[in-house]
Amino acid sequence: MKSATRLLKGLIGAAVLCASISVWTVAAAAPARDVVQNLDDALIATMKQADTLGFEGRYKKLAPVIDDAFDLNRIARLALGSSWEKLSAEQRIQYQAMFRKDTVATYASRFNGYSGQSFEIKSSGDAPGGRAQVNTVIHSDGKTIPINYVLDQSSGDWKIVNVVAKGVSDLALKRGQYTSSIRENGPDGFLNQYQKQLAKYPSIPDVPVAESSETSTRPSAALEASAGGAASAPASDSVLDKTDDVDPS
Repeated sequence: MKSATRLLKGLIGAAVLCASISVWTVAAAAPARDVVQNLDDALIATMKQADTLGFEGRYKKLAPVIDDAFDLNRIARLALGSSWEKLSAEQRIQYQAMFRKDTVATYASRFNGYSGQSFEIKSSGDAPGGRAQVNTVIHSDGKTIPINYVLDQSSGDWKIVNVVAKGVSDLALKRGQYTSSIRENGPDGFLNQYQKQLAKYPSIPDVPVAESSETSTRPSAALEASAGGAASAPASDSVLDKTDDVDPS
């Protein structure tokens, strides 16, 4: 990938903002920082092997990394907002599975080459709601692009829940698109549109979610068992529609 713009699109292609019930401490800075560092390292390694790997290889290489780094099921729920309640239990499971495929496929398609790009972590600290924030920059084509990651705790592990690039949050973008689609087409129409979007990628390989990431990215047992239960995002998440409470520095 030779364009800083494409790198930017790749990084804001998948992730969202949500609240935390955890308490941020200085001791948590290192593990939160490590999550971002591991993601950055994997992206660089994949970019350097991009041509050899091809889309399918990049997908397989990045899937477990993204499973570990992002709280994908929580992200998917928040991207729908109150429209989540309009989906049946079966539709929620289908949607979350498609959301994961779309997220990984976005990274696999965007990070498709290397021309000297590098990532640098500038700082880490606390964020509103007890979350953690890791501020990074991308050096590409002589440009420096700020990318701020917001992390929250999931089953004791720090997970990325939002990526804010130049003040742009993927949550706001996706929520606008998804809720509009559900409003205009209903849940079935929304899912059909999503399936068509996935069909635009090259063949997406079947990569199971890593066992270590089960609690973050697999639909919960309660959700699977429910014929139509609420299984909605925590109340503390529902009030965080705004995505501008992240320090841009």
